[in-house]
Amino acid sequence: MSRALRDTAQVAKEHGSVLLCVGNQDRVPTLLQGDAAVHRLALPEAADHGVQLSEVARQLKLPLDPADRAQLAQACLGLTLEQSENIWARVRAAGGRFTAADVDQVLAEKARLVRASGYLDLVESASLDQVGGLDALKRWLRQRHLGFSAQAREIGLPWPRGVLLVGVQGCGKSLIARAVAGEWQQPLLRMDVGGLMEGLVGASERNLRSALQLAERIAPCVLWVDEIEKAFSGLSSGTDGGTIMRMFGTMLTWMQEKDSPVFVLATANEIDGLPPEFMRKGRFDEIFFVDLPDDRQRREIWQVHLGQRAAAADDPQLLDRVDLDGLVALSAGYSGAEIAAAVIAGAFEALATEQPLSGAQLAVALSDSPPLSRTRDQAISRLREWAKGRTRRAG
Repeated sequence: MSRALRDTAQVAKEHGSVLLCVGNQDRVPTLLQGDAAVHRLALPEAADHGVQLSEVARQLKLPLDPADRAQLAQACLGLTLEQSENIWARVRAAGGRFTAADVDQVLAEKARLVRASGYLDLVESASLDQVGGLDALKRWLRQRHLGFSAQAREIGLPWPRGVLLVGVQGCGKSLIARAVAGEWQQPLLRMDVGGLMEGLVGASERNLRSALQLAERIAPCVLWVDEIEKAFSGLSSGTDGGTIMRMFGTMLTWMQEKDSPVFVLATANEIDGLPPEFMRKGRFDEIFFVDLPDDRQRREIWQVHLGQRAAAADDPQLLDRVDLDGLVALSAGYSGAEIAAAVIAGAFEALATEQPLSGAQLAVALSDSPPLSRTRDQAISRLREWAKGRTRRAG
């Protein structure tokens, strides 16, 4: 087939013609690489989706608010016109009228594309209200969200690139990733670098490139790389034939050169396995250090988790029964995850004794489970020392 195509191309060239081949793969056979030029067609822009939606609404004789059209068209970024046309048909069949309420249908189609790829996971988002403390990080994230607005495009601001969260385990880094997606109303894609690994030479790098291309199709979105220091561990060992090194280089180049609205949120618990190349400006907008919560932050964390427990158990008097000041003092040195675990442990004790959850049960749960700050105090001290002068504090 390659030989026949090359001969046909030569004949076309002699007659001043061009042989045009259309397909959905950009890999050119080796025999044709010297004669072929590859042109990759870009996906439709928001304006293209908006024009299509206007035509569909006109045919159906439905009113279309310009603001709703803009929001729906923006949500369609990453889809082909055929895919978005199928969405409009499903929306109309379900009784929708092409308003902002129908954005969920578009996001559901994007979720289907993500799950079908096998490279990324679509994670359920949360709310920043579920995060106790970390006020400086929250303020920064709300400010960076403005980078996705039309006003930011008008004054030439670049898309927000991402943030690296380094800190103590259990202090809310993963929850922040879910909360950012919820606050920004964007899909949250989690990339498992280990899941992209394959035995064939070049397959792992190809899977990584496919995952990054898919994220760009889904954009605007949040791409979450959890515990990134473990994802690229073994960079210097070379025991895997250099696969990790090549994947690391691919990731770095993409982060530096990308011009798509993919916000990379990476988390790290350790600094020893953290490649220094990740620390350079231009790959992340900022690096934050997430430390153990102080008294005020622990109070907020207790209020969040006790409020959730009160709502789940239909126990509106719970917060009135506990000594919040006492719990804040007892939980010094505990992380947010450890406080959440203490609330669950206390709830199980209350269930077993058939009594309402009380502050005494929570205090016992805390004393029965020593915090990480005691069992790994040297590691945490080293992490804090490293963060001085290298990062911004999240709290």
